[in-house]
Amino acid sequence: MRQGHEPRELNESELPMNGMNGVNSMNSGEFQERTGRIEQLVQRANELADENSRATALELLESLMDLNGAVTARIVELLSDSGEAGRNLLGKLGNDPLVCGSLVLYGVHPLSLEQRVAGAIERFQAQLRKIGGGEITVIGVTEAQIRVKVSTVTANGSASTLKQKIEQALLEAAPEVAEIAIDGLSSADFVPLHMIHPAQQEKRYEESAA
Repeated sequence: MRQGHEPRELNESELPMNGMNGVNSMNSGEFQERTGRIEQLVQRANELADENSRATALELLESLMDLNGAVTARIVELLSDSGEAGRNLLGKLGNDPLVCGSLVLYGVHPLSLEQRVAGAIERFQAQLRKIGGGEITVIGVTEAQIRVKVSTVTANGSASTLKQKIEQALLEAAPEVAEIAIDGLSSADFVPLHMIHPAQQEKRYEESAA
């Protein structure tokens, strides 16, 4: 302990709520922001002028990461060895955007990158069929880039909105990927659903007249 600094009790307001400090409400976007912030802090620690301070800060960060990684890996191991119920729960955790990011961060996600991307596309494809149609095909998957191709789509919204939703779905399943490329999704390929209805109504009118 440094001289001149007396220990003090923490006020209640300084203590984390339920030991989580608001983590329960964190979404996948906020998780990515937090991990980005950690990278910034690591960089700042590396730039500390004082050698002892720099070594202490980096050791603290490394120790925390090692501890969290060991706990996360143990949870995955216990669930994997807990029969079908445990594996089902692990599957649900792996599909959760927030938990998925943590499992990927520590290299203990039970599914490969390719499997996670395929699962995300399958889930998104099911939603796409409900709102109009269209097909999404995976062209290639690496940590550097995920490339998919989208066929002509009829759905509510715009091409840019659909592109954002596809990117979000893929990033939630594969947060370690550096780039997402989407082919075949331009304004010319996208047909808003409200533009389809008049043509359908006209066809029905012609059929009834005949």
